[in-house]
Amino acid sequence: MKFTPKPPNDFRDFFSLYFERCHMQCPKILAVAGKWVFEDLIPGLSDFDTRFILADTVTIDEWHQYSILVGQVHTELAIEFPHWARNLEHLPGLNLAMGEITSPLQYYPEFKQWTFYAGDCKAIRHIESTLEARSWSPRDEIYHLKKVATFFGPYIRGIDPPINMGPWENKYALHSRYMHYFTPAIQAMVSLKSKHTVRGKYDALRQARRLFPNPETIDLIFNTLDQHYEVEADYGEPRLTEIEQDLERYLSDAWMTLADDVTLLHAESGDSRQDIGAKVSSVPVDPAEAFFEGVKFSRFMKGRLLFYASQIAWFDSIWLIQNELGRIVTNFHDKPLETFGQLRYGKDLEPHQVLDRIRGNILTNEDCDGLAEFSRLASLPIPKGREKQHAQAIAEVYDPVLSSLEKLSAEMITIDSNRTDQT
Repeated sequence: MKFTPKPPNDFRDFFSLYFERCHMQCPKILAVAGKWVFEDLIPGLSDFDTRFILADTVTIDEWHQYSILVGQVHTELAIEFPHWARNLEHLPGLNLAMGEITSPLQYYPEFKQWTFYAGDCKAIRHIESTLEARSWSPRDEIYHLKKVATFFGPYIRGIDPPINMGPWENKYALHSRYMHYFTPAIQAMVSLKSKHTVRGKYDALRQARRLFPNPETIDLIFNTLDQHYEVEADYGEPRLTEIEQDLERYLSDAWMTLADDVTLLHAESGDSRQDIGAKVSSVPVDPAEAFFEGVKFSRFMKGRLLFYASQIAWFDSIWLIQNELGRIVTNFHDKPLETFGQLRYGKDLEPHQVLDRIRGNILTNEDCDGLAEFSRLASLPIPKGREKQHAQAIAEVYDPVLSSLEKLSAEMITIDSNRTDQT
């Protein structure tokens, strides 16, 4: 194999420019954060999971505007800097107002895995001190158990195709296995073991080497990372299968050590991904928590879809469109309406039944009709060869989704406040 050497680490240049240009267009953006810590960003292979924090004065109309404007900045940068295609895989996923990231109701354990890189220093200090003051809770435990359930078990080949990797694509087979699917499970297990959310992936691996059996597996990963995956023998068979089996065995042995550390379910030897998933699904979750966990990712979705629909010769968005549209109705229509119905009416209702009940009071007729049209169109099969046009069409009917989720979020806060006052 011929490997392209590790490129310079220009992530700081990237997110500084990204924040600067987005802030110029959207002045209520206060700060930019990214998942993990800087040492976890591997040049040529890592994407950058951007998060924006905005002023509390941001309005629904401005969320609509900012989605388009950030999408335009994103597209311009992708055209201007082709070598940043991997960094620009998607628009910022989670975008929150200051009051939301510091709200006990809307707390999301992933917040503790963010690093703030630029922005209003006072706002950043307030966020970091508020999050640091939060003690470990069942909400943290279930979050990390869900991560274990997602990434546990054997690596599924084909699940994580190399997209927009440029000359480093042939290194992605090991990067995907080590950093995208193995380490998130380890990060969650170390957090469960220590009852403290671990922010960084490298840090999680270092702690795992001390906490769990089979330290030689962690040594192998660090050795490979030190060489920027330039270990030719590990890409062929049967070696690649052996590596996958070692990683799976490591996860199983580590899971066994958590029996006394996990309180919401019983961790047992021999648990499979399906077993853990079933146990996690059986843990009761507050509908309000479930609602806010799902809708946090909705605000820049229109801009994301429009970016994917753009004609940029060197940016491959087809799989990204398929992935996004494969979950968009569930995430931004079905689950929010179902969880809203559970909390508002105390029963399990179909999404259309919830819409019937809130039509004309919480949501307008236009909102409800728009949600129905979005669900209808986004549920259709994606036409092969016309993925970008389909993404564009769904973006064009997305506005009622964002408006409705913002209105339902405000109503959920009121419901939860009343519920708290009564207890």
